[in-house]
Amino acid sequence: MLPRYLLVFACLWGSANSHPAVGNLAGTIRATQSSLADFLGDASNAVDGNDISDVSRGSCSRTKVEMSPWWRLDFHYHYRVYQVSITTSKDKALEGAEIHIGDHLKNNGTSNELCVKIDSLPAGQTRVFNCKPLGVHGVFLTISVPGKNTCLTLCEVKAFGPHEPHFDIE
Repeated sequence: MLPRYLLVFACLWGSANSHPAVGNLAGTIRATQSSLADFLGDASNAVDGNDISDVSRGSCSRTKVEMSPWWRLDFHYHYRVYQVSITTSKDKALEGAEIHIGDHLKNNGTSNELCVKIDSLPAGQTRVFNCKPLGVHGVFLTISVPGKNTCLTLCEVKAFGPHEPHFDIE
């Protein structure tokens, strides 16, 4: 009878601790994007822990050239995100981008609260962006290039902040 109790405890412990409490929140999270440029540009490549900035090695996500491309993470839990780190590909700078964080998917997450606007991040570079002084709370993190006909290429995205349960009070 004891092994059954251990199995139940192990299952409950695993499900209760399935989200990161510290460190990179994006490390084991599902990513999606507005389109797929080719088989090497899957959205999950930007959260694989590999910051190689060479798209041809399958280490970056890349959308098709389109109007207002976006890339999104679903944390599955509420976090207060204080910092987002982005690594661009060595062949494509990131210009005119925005990072939004929130609880809704309206307009593919671009209607959520603005974390930061990115004027320019040179090709092959990594930069850490701060989300306002108090961070931004939410389940979804969206990176988009609004109003431009371009592709969005991200080689690594990391998000940092504490787990913060969210309760709707009505």
